[in-house]
Amino acid sequence: MEEEVITEKISITKFQLFFVLIQSQIGIGLFSLPNVVQESAKGDSWISIILAGIIVQFLLVVYWLLLKRFPNDTFTKITQNILGGFLGKILNFIFYFYFIMTGSLLTILMVKVIKLLLLPLTPNWAISLLLLITSIYLTVSNLKIIARFFVLASTLIIVLLFITLFTLILPKEIQFILPIGSSGIKNILIGSKSALLSKLGFEGLLFLYPFIIHNNKGVLKTISMANIFVTGFYTYLVFICLISFSPDQMNQIREPVLYLLRGLSYKMIDHVDLIFLSIWIVPMTTSIIAYLFLASKSISNEKKSYKKTVVINGILIFLISLIPHTDEITLLFSKYVTYLSYAVVFVIPALLLILSIIFKKHETGDTA
Repeated sequence: MEEEVITEKISITKFQLFFVLIQSQIGIGLFSLPNVVQESAKGDSWISIILAGIIVQFLLVVYWLLLKRFPNDTFTKITQNILGGFLGKILNFIFYFYFIMTGSLLTILMVKVIKLLLLPLTPNWAISLLLLITSIYLTVSNLKIIARFFVLASTLIIVLLFITLFTLILPKEIQFILPIGSSGIKNILIGSKSALLSKLGFEGLLFLYPFIIHNNKGVLKTISMANIFVTGFYTYLVFICLISFSPDQMNQIREPVLYLLRGLSYKMIDHVDLIFLSIWIVPMTTSIIAYLFLASKSISNEKKSYKKTVVINGILIFLISLIPHTDEITLLFSKYVTYLSYAVVFVIPALLLILSIIFKKHETGDTA
């Protein structure tokens, strides 16, 4: 594969990187996160979210230590540098497969939510087609344009955060989270595993690093701030849900965040939950865009072939989303994607860092 020459035209600033990572992480998993984590961690779910943030921070440091050894190389080249051409290409394909499967899962889950709550009479294929046409249209642009859109879309997160502040007027019961730590360390750790999966998207740093302007300094601070923001945002929403619903209610509500907003009603505004969901479609779509971009970059870096690859990958994700997905099939699909994420997001980058240190692999002329 020909390596793309990284120029100012396709570079992004650290300011843009901050919002790209946020948009890649925050998505469809937000709605069910309180319910999923509460199954094991109960009232200590907010602790599980913070612990997941600490784990992500550790992984980001691992990524940074690996990438700064190859500051100007794309990740596809790094894998081949460390493992050799054959094994490197196999590893790159594994990443490609993971990005396609994750993008497909996000599309399926997003279609389910939109159809259930907003467009019950619209066929799945029509919703999926509109989502992917939009995603392909933006992804075929260069990274700088994608980053600018992500920065703009991030303003919606502030709007949605402001909307959730109105839920503070609803009845709250702090006793639902007391005593703190009563769930036990084991259950809190299990809850953090579920929370960790909802924070996926930060692995995009592996492919973004060489495109960051002046990536020799300040990158670790930027990605750490992005992680702190996402962790704080998730912790806040989970905490609000925990003190708003009893444990029995939490077990029965699949989308606690949306259900919480249903309690808000004003003379001029009704169904605040649907307004929230309608706005949230944009941040959910950015996650699909991010994985479509990463899937395409993992197998094509040459400009002309990249655009064709984006279209082909978009069609592939669309076709996968057309497969009949019952709740059981979707759960099984999600389970296998989760297992794959353990290898791609956690194990492989750590092993690459260890091997690069042992065999003293780094970019030619780099002193890392």
